[in-house]
Amino acid sequence: MIKNGVEPLRPGSAAPSPTGGDASIADGGEPPSPPRPRAKRKRGHQVLSTDPTPEHPAPPRRPWLLPAALVLLSALLLALGAWFQTAASRVAYDRALVDAAGTAEVGGQVRDAVERAFSYDFADVGATERAAGEVLAGRAKCQYDAIFGQVRALAPEQKLVVTVKAVTSGVTSLDGDRATVLLFLDQVTTRTTDNRSGGGVAMMRVGARKEGGRWLVDGMDLFGQDATQAAELARCANAG
Repeated sequence: MIKNGVEPLRPGSAAPSPTGGDASIADGGEPPSPPRPRAKRKRGHQVLSTDPTPEHPAPPRRPWLLPAALVLLSALLLALGAWFQTAASRVAYDRALVDAAGTAEVGGQVRDAVERAFSYDFADVGATERAAGEVLAGRAKCQYDAIFGQVRALAPEQKLVVTVKAVTSGVTSLDGDRATVLLFLDQVTTRTTDNRSGGGVAMMRVGARKEGGRWLVDGMDLFGQDATQAAELARCANAG
């Protein structure tokens, strides 16, 4: 029962503080520790820390430098490994690197074929035509007409004599009955009407195939060609 508006205390409950604050600790409890006063910071002064860190810390390390170097080294090793593997496999099947006799045979016959086909004498047109027919095959016949067409058209009128010599050559690949030869050519053109001569050099890559024991030229790539020759040669892409 409540008398005079005051509720009696229940068992285990604490009596209210006379100051109106929190209730006192129950029986057997310990009083709470008083709060620690906060350190005051004065303006313009830095509060010293108790952490044992140096006054001048060391510059931060760059942990990414070592992994980046390792990645670069790994990439270089992989590239070298791929190159050596490619070179080793090429040696295994490319006879041009190991077959001296076969390389000499194809190189000599291709040089002779190009010199005969592109050397021209207005006084003996038939000899040049026969030579070209004997040493050229497939796409090379169309390419020959595109490369040599202008000279052949002007030769009877201007009485031209064209001499082509292979200054140097090299077999870049030899695999079975297929070969590729790189030629450096020296061309001299003489106009017999006034005995004036002119010359030039050219570089040609020749594809050759072996038929009946002979190497025939079946494709030509002329380096440094002009726009007219390039357009004419493009028409021979599907020839042969």
